[in-house]
Amino acid sequence: MGLKVSVRRAEGFDELAAGGLPVVRDAGFTEIAPGSCTFVADVPWLRVRS
Repeated sequence: MGLKVSVRRAEGFDELAAGGLPVVRDAGFTEIAPGSCTFVADVPWLRVRS
């Protein structure tokens, strides 16, 4: 079954990346700046329930 992946610039990406979900950060071995967040795992079961 797997998961559907979307590759795009999401509106509110910076807030999403800072929201406590798992992220991938670049190591700096490419043209991407070291430490840049390049992926956010935004799936319902990882969201904090209040």
